[in-house]
Amino acid sequence: MQYLQELEHFFQEVELPVIISDEYISAFSKENPPISLDFIEKIIPWEKDVDEFTEFIPCFRLPNQKNFIGFVYWKGGLLSYDFILATIDFKGTSIMHKSIAGTRVSDDGSITISIASIDTDLSIKIMIGRSTDGIHYSGEDSKSYYMEVLENGEITIPFQET
Repeated sequence: MQYLQELEHFFQEVELPVIISDEYISAFSKENPPISLDFIEKIIPWEKDVDEFTEFIPCFRLPNQKNFIGFVYWKGGLLSYDFILATIDFKGTSIMHKSIAGTRVSDDGSITISIASIDTDLSIKIMIGRSTDGIHYSGEDSKSYYMEVLENGEITIPFQET
């Protein structure tokens, strides 16, 4: 399909392993212009809660896979910033999409920050920390989760490290 070629243009392939955190959004935004609303409707139609404050920035595409195309984009809105991993088949049909890293500010002022690392075997480790004052993070409140992108493009549900 035509827009799959556009997807390859917007999302450059990256070599794994890769770390994803808010610290890298400025690098992604320098290399990749924001995605137009028209293109969002074509390539990421599951994004329905879009308003004039929402911005999408392409980050990267996973190395070539046999059964799917995987890519990560950043979705920025008011008080919520997410790096979303999405997988689609070669016809452009969505397989799955999950937030794997980002920042959220709660109504009570607490901030939750998560970072992710995608390894060469497509396993994903996610670290999550929370601050009640926006400055100090407690290790007691930190959690780690694991996900995996399967051969068919499905993304496993996160499970907490025990």
